[in-house]
Amino acid sequence: MSNLAIIHPGNLLGKELRETLGRGVTGPSWQEVRLLSTAEEEIGTLTEAGGAAAIVQRYEPGSLDGVSVAFFCGPIAANQAALAELPPDVTAVVLSPDATLADGHPVVAGINARPSGGGGAAEVLVSPHPAVVLLAHLLHPLAEFAPREAVATVVQPASLHDDPGIDELFEQTRQIIAMTPRRRSQVFGAQLAFNLLPAAGAEDTAANVAAALAAVLPAPPPLSLQLVQGGIFHCLAISLHLRCAASPTAQAVRKALAASPFVELAHDPRHLGPIDAAASDKVLLGAVRKDERGVWIWAAMDNLTRGGAVNALEIAASVH
Repeated sequence: MSNLAIIHPGNLLGKELRETLGRGVTGPSWQEVRLLSTAEEEIGTLTEAGGAAAIVQRYEPGSLDGVSVAFFCGPIAANQAALAELPPDVTAVVLSPDATLADGHPVVAGINARPSGGGGAAEVLVSPHPAVVLLAHLLHPLAEFAPREAVATVVQPASLHDDPGIDELFEQTRQIIAMTPRRRSQVFGAQLAFNLLPAAGAEDTAANVAAALAAVLPAPPPLSLQLVQGGIFHCLAISLHLRCAASPTAQAVRKALAASPFVELAHDPRHLGPIDAAASDKVLLGAVRKDERGVWIWAAMDNLTRGGAVNALEIAASVH
């Protein structure tokens, strides 16, 4: 059994990680879970980890002594100093959606593994942006059809902006329904409730997603990616168009995806939406249709479970 640590455990992904550990449905066997933070407002907070009460302690040199796996939540900028001094016998699993290839090796559980040759040195593995996880689980089972080009539009939820994003979307919704004066948006820059906006930093995020996907899949097709911000609380939705050398039928694509243990067919594919994927650890597959150039795929995935905590815990389980 291992000693685990969660750094910056108070955000949405940290909470999901702690709750999933408490359910004991996936991840490494653990003896102790340490909650650590460099943020003053988080230090001393009483919460829970693995189903037991716990207090968030200050992260200091030596805080990871005896720890096998350390999960790093929150933005990557808050984690880089601690990652730079990672003890050599600790495996770091980073859950920062804004992490890049410079921060660690991206891994999607069940698709790729950690790089070889780690030895006894500290290694940093990244549970990448949830769009990478979603695309990997859709593209990997279709490798037999030799995809030549992928064009995708991903609708992001407010929870990718953590609690401030959720709070602002909720408050905007309340103000509209109650017909009260609307406050200036601090997170999204405009009204997101009942709306759709270009995602902030979409160009950089799309480039990071494409780079991480190329590190996860052995031979990914060229990807054109559009990221939009949806007025939804949780879960990604994707419209993916694939042009394949083998020109598969929609039925063949659906069958190949259904064979993946990470993909589940939606009960009503014609009406699948992000809300249907909430709390699921699967990618939900919706409508699949063929056109003259390729195949259209509609799918949804929870960014906090399969796209975050569950993926990170399965990474850790594969290492230890």
